[in-house]
Amino acid sequence: QKAEYDQEVNARKAEAELAYQLQEAKTRQDIRGEELQVEVIERQKQIQIQEQEIMRRERELDATVRRPAEAERDRLELVAEGNRRQTRVDAEAERYRLETIAEGERARILAEAQADAEAIRLRGEAEADAIKAKGLAEAEAMSRKADAWKEYGQAALVEQLFNTLPEVAHAVAQPLAKTEKIVVISTGGGDDAGAGASKVTRDVTNTIAQLPALVEALTGIDIISTIQNLPGMISTHGADDQQNGAADDVDSE
Repeated sequence: QKAEYDQEVNARKAEAELAYQLQEAKTRQDIRGEELQVEVIERQKQIQIQEQEIMRRERELDATVRRPAEAERDRLELVAEGNRRQTRVDAEAERYRLETIAEGERARILAEAQADAEAIRLRGEAEADAIKAKGLAEAEAMSRKADAWKEYGQAALVEQLFNTLPEVAHAVAQPLAKTEKIVVISTGGGDDAGAGASKVTRDVTNTIAQLPALVEALTGIDIISTIQNLPGMISTHGADDQQNGAADDVDSE
């Protein structure tokens, strides 16, 4: 009986231990389940905390970075737009100013050109009138001079030429009058051309003797022939003929 009792006790003890182990395993399982739930809850809370942190950081980023950046961007865009508008306004004002200046300059140049053209026209008309008046005066003077020469005749013309001969001779001798000293070198030759001071005098005389030929070349009037043809003048050929006739009369006697 004792053995059976011990066996039963052992069996009961084994069952109790098994039940304890089962209960312990179940309890551990329940505890683990609770722990897992706690971990899940903690994990969820951590996720919520992280999400809240992310949202906080997002809000902080919006407040500290994004919104100021957007505000600065908006400000810069407004400033740029204002600068563009101001640039357009300034450019338009400058264009209008330059156009106004150019228009005024064109008007000034046109007015000056018109004034110059009018002055040139008036000057040309005045010069033309002056030239015309001068031409008419010269033509009138020439006509009167021609009439005067017609009235004077050839003898009066020759008389005026003779009146001017002393002035011509004076002009020819004028260089000698301005000469302070003349050095004459003479070889003492006996030719007819002369030498020394007489040669200078002869040159002046020869120059004056060429005046009739010069007057004839310039005016076409032969002074010597005109003088010979004047009434009461005896030509050289006539004097020679009279002398020859007188000699013939003497021979005949």
